Amino acid sequence: MSSPLSVILTQNKLTGENFNDWKRNLLIVLNFEKHSFVLTQPRPPTPAIDAPDRDFVALERWDNSNLSAMCYIRASMSNVLQKQHEEHQNARQIMDNLEEMQKVGTPIKEHMMKVMAYLSEAQTNGAEIDSATQLVMVFQTLSKDFDLFQASYNLNRKEMSLTELMKELQAFENIFKGSGSKAEANVAESSSPAPNPKRKKEKGKNKGKKPAVDAPATKKSTKTKKRKVDPKKVKCFHCGKKGHFKKDCREYMSMLKQKDALTA
Repeated sequence: MSSPLSVILTQNKLTGENFNDWKRNLLIVLNFEKHSFVLTQPRPPTPAIDAPDRDFVALERWDNSNLSAMCYIRASMSNVLQKQHEEHQNARQIMDNLEEMQKVGTPIKEHMMKVMAYLSEAQTNGAEIDSATQLVMVFQTLSKDFDLFQASYNLNRKEMSLTELMKELQAFENIFKGSGSKAEANVAESSSPAPNPKRKKEKGKNKGKKPAVDAPATKKSTKTKKRKVDPKKVKCFHCGKKGHFKKDCREYMSMLKQKDALTA
């Protein structure tokens, strides 16, 4: 790295969880070197033989800046991430893939399949990676959502294959999603008015007496509770679709069956 600012990339390499900080530092360097345009502009088409010189100059400038940007990106990331992005042909592809990896909603199975493919390819090319090292490399690519799972693994130190790890991560992911959906459902249910125990006691004490002045309000609240709900306006807290409750959601019931099968 020839740039005087490149030291910030050397000192703050991308490991997975520090993506936002790393990206900010990378853009500082690329802007200073005037290479950042390759992240937003596609490669110019190859000019015809009789094209003006400026077309050839523009293509050469893009290729040179793209090569420099890829070098900055790859040199400032961990060895695991370098291996995963060896086949990409331009800096924009690398950044798009890194952005995709950072999305919380990326299914763990899809992510694991990619990592397993990279490790398999590395071993095919002669790399010797034992099972323990493979697990460590996988954990380095996971987001913070799986910190609790990793902490549990570090305590138990259970030996497992990558396939077994993927199944356990899927089970953890399903539990994580399920708990989130349940929390939303609980909030929605708690929004309805709860019965007041003091009211019940007062009713028992005043048995046989004339109703209090606020009796009409109680009658009104009873009518509110008995109000019919239009099924078409109901929204499932699991899949987000309208027309059914969470307890009737086919996707949710299917997820529970898969979870029971994995944890059995």
